[in-house]
Amino acid sequence: MKKYFSPLIFALIALASCTGNYQKTEDGIIFKKDNTNLKLTVCTDKIIRVEYAPPDSFPGRKSLIARDHWTPVDFTTRRDGQQIIVATHSLTATLNIETGNITFAGKSGKKLLSEQHRQLTTDTVMGEHIFHLLQSWKLTGDEALYGLGQLQNGRSNLRNSVDTLIQTNTVAVNPFLVSTHGYGILWDNYSKTVFRDDETGASFWSEVGDKIDYYFVAGENMDSVISGYRKITGRAPMFGKWAFGYWQSKERYVDAGDLMSVVKKYRRLKIPIDNIVQDWNYWGDITDKDSVWVNAKKNWSSMSFHPSTYPDPEATIRTVHQKYKMHFMISVWPALGPQTAIYKEMKAKGLLYPARHWSSGYLYDAFNKEARDIYWKYIKSGLMDKGVDALWMDGTEPELGDQHTFKVSETNIKKFGRTALGTFARYLNAYSLMTTTGVYNHWRHDFPDKRVFILTRSAFAGQQRNAAVTWSGDVNANWQVFREQITAGINFCMAGIPYWTTDIGAFFLHGHDHGHGPGMYEGCDQDAYREFYVRWFQYGVFNPVFRSHGTHTPREVWRFGKKGEWAYDALIKYDNLRYRLLPYIYSLAWQVTHSDYTMMRGLAMDFTGDPETFDIRDQFMFGPALMICPVAREQYFPLDKTKEQGLSDVKSRSVYLPAGYDWYDFWTGEKIAGGKVISRETPIDIIPIYVRAGSIIPMGPYLQYATEKPEDPIELRIYTGADASFVIYEDENDNYNYEKGVYAEIPVTWNEQTQTLTIGARKGTFPGMLKNRTFHVVWIMKNHGTGVALEENSDMAVKYTGETITVKK
Repeated sequence: MKKYFSPLIFALIALASCTGNYQKTEDGIIFKKDNTNLKLTVCTDKIIRVEYAPPDSFPGRKSLIARDHWTPVDFTTRRDGQQIIVATHSLTATLNIETGNITFAGKSGKKLLSEQHRQLTTDTVMGEHIFHLLQSWKLTGDEALYGLGQLQNGRSNLRNSVDTLIQTNTVAVNPFLVSTHGYGILWDNYSKTVFRDDETGASFWSEVGDKIDYYFVAGENMDSVISGYRKITGRAPMFGKWAFGYWQSKERYVDAGDLMSVVKKYRRLKIPIDNIVQDWNYWGDITDKDSVWVNAKKNWSSMSFHPSTYPDPEATIRTVHQKYKMHFMISVWPALGPQTAIYKEMKAKGLLYPARHWSSGYLYDAFNKEARDIYWKYIKSGLMDKGVDALWMDGTEPELGDQHTFKVSETNIKKFGRTALGTFARYLNAYSLMTTTGVYNHWRHDFPDKRVFILTRSAFAGQQRNAAVTWSGDVNANWQVFREQITAGINFCMAGIPYWTTDIGAFFLHGHDHGHGPGMYEGCDQDAYREFYVRWFQYGVFNPVFRSHGTHTPREVWRFGKKGEWAYDALIKYDNLRYRLLPYIYSLAWQVTHSDYTMMRGLAMDFTGDPETFDIRDQFMFGPALMICPVAREQYFPLDKTKEQGLSDVKSRSVYLPAGYDWYDFWTGEKIAGGKVISRETPIDIIPIYVRAGSIIPMGPYLQYATEKPEDPIELRIYTGADASFVIYEDENDNYNYEKGVYAEIPVTWNEQTQTLTIGARKGTFPGMLKNRTFHVVWIMKNHGTGVALEENSDMAVKYTGETITVKK
């Protein structure tokens, strides 16, 4: 029989029994009389934790996502009639004793959010006596909500929606919401969760828990709120500079010779690239063609190279590094084949789940520290010690079979049974957090001078602290799915985890309909797919990580034509643009680490005062300057062959220019007033990109790889019309000395009133730093300082030695 615990009942019992019904603690208050048990913890000036559990004590399970110690902060408590008020300098929480609900207000006294109802319902799930948890709040009609992770629903604003938080192949969840009203909510629960917003209010419901546990985060803006999330769950470390270059992957390179032929051709054709990726079955015997799949399954994720695929893996990777100046990523899985040494050791120690993976392997228990230690031991000896630079941790939902729907994924994950910490009903969504935690911590210990890079197919709150990037899973090649990736990436990043990517061109070209339409294409020789791929590639340039991957057809750039042909030329153009933007991108990466910045930004982050931006689904900011407007609909080569085919009739798309700013067309330099919708032509080599007036963009030289040569000269593009500032960041590119202050910053500011540009004094130093350099200053105007190409006629060349220089336009 289910029991319901109402806060109103608890509060009335408390009032009847005692008037002094709260206790001040060193970090907050406890409201605890009879059956009432409500705790407010002041974590920082802007963060308050709320816990609610009957009847006598708070459960002691350690949070997997949140820090457990906070520096004491000044706050006051007082009783005012039927209210208990907890206040810091920036945030006030008012507890209504009669209802048990809390109202949060900001520094100015403006109400931010009010609780409506909370409820705990007893039940039994997977043999465990638990509570179902429900907490609701009353929102205002004009605020917008974002976050919750990578949801494949095509929405940006999460108002008036119902969203299920269960990991699937293409859904990666994070129970954090951020509001345009200057607050966020982090829901600390790992079980199946449903977020609902309708006319009755907004709520989180979770299937399994001991208590309601959430963090209220206030902030001056959405960046400040996301910073609060990272204060709770951990900051994102820096990646090596190479990680922001281009990644080439496919399913799969058969052996070392196959992979090396691709590496060599990229360098021979002088196509910029930094990273090559080896997918599955480097572990299997491929000499007997009839038994390749059988051998692959038996040896699944052995964490070792088979001699038939990589006769000398150390020599191969060394050649990749030293001769071709690329980095090498490899895939690993939590499922372990039954003939592998790692499987046998895990099984002997009882560290495997009982359900069998589709590969015929069994998953290790990532919630068990000993299992995480063993998992890393084999990764280190079999892969990392051979020179591997990055780990692709696939299938971390965790996957049992084909898990593209919530129902199937929930059922499959629960089949794994129990973790070392409890049932999978309780820890349903946290596997990827735990497996990446083990790898990150060991990597930092064993390779202290090599920055961690993990790519994984799932995510949860706090995973950014593990140097983990999430990609959007095995999605299908159709235009609807492409459009859904845009909103998925925006909400994923606005949920606080800053690094995200996709399979450019989609994983499946055809078939595999999982509710979002099947893949629609044949291969890389098809004009319709080439248009689709080019448009996704253009979008991918402005993802935090720029990566191509998929099955059914090759994805290397030259597969789409040759020099002088439209698809090839468009791909080369945007690959070069990514590399020219590296000074901008790497500096933003530093802001992510140092200041909790978000690189890929829904428009509401920067234009909260313009409600027209709240529901825009196909535009976003990439850093503070660039507004990206992907072309995510077919225009030139429709699949319907009865329609006009070809590039001669130039198409267009509409773009909204947010109010309050002028905007420059990146390709033409034309300046346009904001606050209106415009139509922009979109020939196949153009996606609309607009630069906010009052921006500075540093652009580097053409490169073949990220660290090919010093970024000198830097072209400083100045988009006048408002004050502007940007900090150029540099360091040693791939170690952790930046954590010790070994880096340099160059502040650049534009003063609109005085029409002066100041390149400020360099702050800091590092080994190998370029002490003297040249800045080519370009004040953008129509047809001047536009597009990818270097501006041949810069407005001035400034010799910089590290001291402040001010120049006038």
